[in-house]
Amino acid sequence: MFSSEQIFEVSGDMGQLEKAIKFAISMFGSKCESYQISEDGKYCLGWMVEDGWKPFPFDFDAHIISKIIEQHLNKQDYGESLYDYFDGSTNKGFLMKAIKQNFSDEKDGIKRPFYGIISIEPFWNFYAK
Repeated sequence: MFSSEQIFEVSGDMGQLEKAIKFAISMFGSKCESYQISEDGKYCLGWMVEDGWKPFPFDFDAHIISKIIEQHLNKQDYGESLYDYFDGSTNKGFLMKAIKQNFSDEKDGIKRPFYGIISIEPFWNFYAK
């Protein structure tokens, strides 16, 4: 299980999202039973249905949820890539982070973060030549 202050960050392209979700959930060591979308568009996965957290309308499946999150991220504003002027290529991807568990009502736009596992947000991947 993640410790309350454990650092966990993974970035990648959408083809790696399902594997990253499976890895994060296995590292957490418990079931993933809920989700929420933060005010700033992060898709968050949690381990319990509580205030601010919604139950999945299906049995949790990393393949299904990765496709839902991919569609969600593609509708988010990625902003301008910082790497457009470098020699290489960029593509839209994801940044996954462990949600730091604390007892506040809200932190970083995430309601009741104590029940969170990971947050996933838009991220520009850069591949240098």
